[in-house]
Parts: sequence; structure tokens; C-alpha cells
Amino acid sequence: MRVYSLTLRNRFAATLFVLGMIGLGAAMLFVGFAAIAMLAAAGAVFGTGAAIYNRLRGRNADSRYAIRDPQLDPSLEVFPTRDVIAATTDAPRSTPED
Repeated sequence: MRVYSLTLRNRFAATLFVLGMIGLGAAMLFVGFAAIAMLAAAGAVFGTGAAIYNRLRGRNADSRYAIRDPQLDPSLEVFPTRDVIAATTDAPRSTPED
């Protein structure tokens, strides 16, 4: 296995290298935060557009949960019958024979 190392004997070059690495890390961090901010801004624009579209269509946030057909009667709702499964605890267990 190869091992790579960096040896800088010049103190000025070593300081410059360390400051460059810190600057590179800060730049990458800044780009990451900028990307997250861009996604948040795009989401806000998309959400605002959806809200304007719904407002123009005459819908608001509460209209999604309103009953659309007032002719429905909850007392006429039909529920499926539930079949009772017999308890099998009394049945002998079969074991595979070798």
C-alpha cells in the first residue's frame, strides 16, 4: 500500500498551504449553503405559484376538506362484514418428522 505524505520545510509555504486549505473548505461550505438557499427560494416560488393558481381557480386551503356532494347521507354507509376466525390454540401442532 502506498503512503503519500506532504513535507513542507519552508514555514511560509506551510502557512500558505494551511490557509489555502481553510479557504477551500470555507468556499465549499459557502457553495453548499448557497445551494440550500437556492432550493428554499425555488420551493417558495413554486408554493407561491400553486397558491396563486388555486386562488384564481376559486379554491382555497379549506375547500380540499369540504364535502363536495351534500346529498351523501352517513347513515346509509355500508361497512364490510368481518368473518370471525376460529381460535387455533387448541389444535395439536404438527412437527416434521426426521
